[in-house]
Amino acid sequence: MLLTIKNKITIMTMLLTFMVIPSPTQVMMKMPTLAINLPKIDMKQVLCMARNIYYEAGAEAMPGQAAVARVVMNRVNHGFAETPCKVIYQKTIINDNIVCQFSWVCENKGEPNKSSARYKQAELIAYQVMTGMHKDVVPKSALFFHAVTIDPLWPYKQVAKIGNHIFYSKQKVKNEQKSN
Repeated sequence: MLLTIKNKITIMTMLLTFMVIPSPTQVMMKMPTLAINLPKIDMKQVLCMARNIYYEAGAEAMPGQAAVARVVMNRVNHGFAETPCKVIYQKTIINDNIVCQFSWVCENKGEPNKSSARYKQAELIAYQVMTGMHKDVVPKSALFFHAVTIDPLWPYKQVAKIGNHIFYSKQKVKNEQKSN
């Protein structure tokens, strides 16, 4: 029996429930597919996104992980860079200091354990977000986020709080509104 990508995602989601989580790469390699017109997804981009999800929100529930991935896609759509990988590894120099858009990049984290359930879930969510799922988890204007344990005093408008992260749009707010 030939399975479509949609059926594969459904199967992977069901397997996730039982903690037997194949990666999208493994499922795609082991199951034949039909020739249908689905958007082509660059697996290199999925793997960059999965790594970012793993380090930024790996301990979060699926909505929190999807929100982090959606911010990356929002940044691509707002012209921060052309691809998720370029957004994730983007660096800026401020006062002669290199600042990474995602802290784990500057921390030179090693490769995650790709056989762990946590990584496999991150890979699944990365694939889902890149195929157009989870579009409403945060608004299209959400371009920044941080953990609830820090307060960077950003002047941006808060648009969501999901799990342990707060999400912002680039819209500026007045200082007295920030103290909410």
